[in-house]
Amino acid sequence: MKRLRKIGFSKLTSLEDALNQLFSHIKLNPIEVIKTAKSLNRILAVDIISEIDIPPFERSAMDGYAVSAEDTFGASLQNPKKVKKIGEIEIGETSELVLNNGEAIRISTGAAIPKGADAVIKIEDTDIEKNIVSLYTSLVPNKNVSKKGEDIPLGTQILNKGLEIKPEHIALLSSLGIDKIEVRKKPEISVFATGNELLEVGTPLEKNKIYNSNTPMISNLIRIYGGNVLRESTLKDDKKIIKDTLIETAKDSQVIIFTGGTSVGTKDFLPEVIHEHGTVLTHGIAMRPGSPMLIGKVSNTIVFCLPGTPVAAYIGFLKVVGPTIRKLMGCLTIDPRIELIAKISKDIPVSAIGYISYLRVKIEKSEEDLWAIPVKLKGSGVISSLTQSDGIVEIPPHQEGLKKGESVIVKLFPK
Repeated sequence: MKRLRKIGFSKLTSLEDALNQLFSHIKLNPIEVIKTAKSLNRILAVDIISEIDIPPFERSAMDGYAVSAEDTFGASLQNPKKVKKIGEIEIGETSELVLNNGEAIRISTGAAIPKGADAVIKIEDTDIEKNIVSLYTSLVPNKNVSKKGEDIPLGTQILNKGLEIKPEHIALLSSLGIDKIEVRKKPEISVFATGNELLEVGTPLEKNKIYNSNTPMISNLIRIYGGNVLRESTLKDDKKIIKDTLIETAKDSQVIIFTGGTSVGTKDFLPEVIHEHGTVLTHGIAMRPGSPMLIGKVSNTIVFCLPGTPVAAYIGFLKVVGPTIRKLMGCLTIDPRIELIAKISKDIPVSAIGYISYLRVKIEKSEEDLWAIPVKLKGSGVISSLTQSDGIVEIPPHQEGLKKGESVIVKLFPK
């Protein structure tokens, strides 16, 4: 392992190549059936085809009177047409009323159009006195009538597999009477932070120690991206502990995430352990921050070793781990972050060519433009640089930097 530690990750892999290699090892998660009402943020596993028409019958789009359009021809304020009211139909009611010429039926929005009617005149375009209705405007056939299947015809594909289900999708599925749907199972993921310097939150702070902020951060990013956190804890920089934890956890975890211990220091045991008990797919990615990242496999479990510094771990998750979680579930969009176009507020040089550089920025709005304001950086360990930012600008590896006023894409932090 001395050679592995010596070589480390001096030969960096491009992010694109690392992802392509990683994704070649991914198989879709199994399907499970769940209640539609409980499917928020789950990933649809099959296309949804409508088995009914929506609306399932012709219905009124207005409160007013169901009439024959022919009876309204020529009607105006000066020359109202008159018809006789023969009844009423409320929403949800079944009526046997049949409309003949010269008649009208009071109808509510959403109620079924009665036989013989082909239009609805709005209540505000009428008057009524002793069951005689005055009509003050003319209508064409089908005016203010929602036709059967107008919204969704029978047999229409309404949702695509890979869709992340939102409240409006649940409403649509429910309107079709779909009580249960097929979704992809959530990946079971375990999260560990390594480091002798780490203390659990809630314990007294000791000299030369820091609290473990990575595990709660990564665990909640997992939840945002759709995974299920199986376990989370802190590990000492002890090779045997790390090895035993890795082997045991690989038995029931689809993905394992470590933070820290992935570089070439004397206490960075993770590369050795994964090399000895599995396969190292990539160690070292041409990105800043985050270059020490390791991607490997132990049995059928994907293992990510993210840098220990919080910002590097965060960005590594956004660029590699998060997309993997969504890929496992067959998501149509593996990066769910919202993008904005803004202008960079100052010149930004990069420290080295050949790396993708990630710039943390705050969005500010002027009268005419959105501006991306770089957050003052002190290193990838400064968590406050994330809380003071709105998103990230990616500077391509071949680019020497950004010029003030240049338009950039800002990818907002996931919510």
